Amino acid sequence: MESLAELKTANPDWHVDQLYQKIGIDKRYVAAPDETALTLATQAAEKLLAGTGRSGIDALIYVTQTPDSLIPTTACLLHARVGLPARALAFDVNQGCSGFVYALSLATSLLEAQGLDRCLIVCAETYAKHIAMSDRTCRPIFSDGAAAVTVERAGAGRIGPFTFVTDGTGAPNLTLREEAGRPVLFMDGPAVLLFTMSAVPRAVTELLARAQLTVADVDLFVFHQASRVVIDNIRRALKLDDAKVFRNYQELGNTVSATIPIALKQAEEAGRLGPGKTVLLVGFGVGYSLAACVVRT
Repeated sequence: MESLAELKTANPDWHVDQLYQKIGIDKRYVAAPDETALTLATQAAEKLLAGTGRSGIDALIYVTQTPDSLIPTTACLLHARVGLPARALAFDVNQGCSGFVYALSLATSLLEAQGLDRCLIVCAETYAKHIAMSDRTCRPIFSDGAAAVTVERAGAGRIGPFTFVTDGTGAPNLTLREEAGRPVLFMDGPAVLLFTMSAVPRAVTELLARAQLTVADVDLFVFHQASRVVIDNIRRALKLDDAKVFRNYQELGNTVSATIPIALKQAEEAGRLGPGKTVLLVGFGVGYSLAACVVRT
């Protein structure tokens, strides 16, 4: 774990109190030199499968933008590490902040179209490996982490409808750049915020209309945990009751594709998520890309 105080020690000229007021993030997780996204993914999957079993898994969707392998797909490596059945299909999704909702869409489609019973989704990222300690824009925000969930055809819950937004013209504003022979994360924070404030309220309004819901019908809004300023601005734009907006970035930071599934688990542990709830999920950022959906538990 890495705190703002540690970043202040490494960067004495930083005004970390002002920084905290803006981003709301005090601590983040940074993978050890010998840890990779696959390491974290394996740990998350094993923890989940220890309780649910692995024999019934029909598909594995691995979401990451920091893959350990391009050939073969890292999903095959993860499949072998956690001992999934040979019949289970496995593939990577190279998507960032919207990746978990993309994976939910793919999982529900597979369950419907192929008659599968259970799909395992694993999200894992190690963005910090591409961020210098002196990077005041990215280092205080991005965190390494992983999460695993299963989506099952059985049960009373329902996932959908979905809505998506893509604006590839914004790709240069959150990307990897070559510096001194190594890939380094670059983010134009104001530009990404402008996309967010343009796309998220519009997408939420559209999704609610498609689902024939109002804001009052939604029990919990789980947005990608980008930072305090982002969540605050979205909440104000949509005129949401703050009690309905889940936040966990303070002690975790922005874990990219893993933020929403981690938030869902913590919301459940806090008693804010259980059977009979209507939840709206929105992932947005790198790409530019946005994906949102309604989940009825």
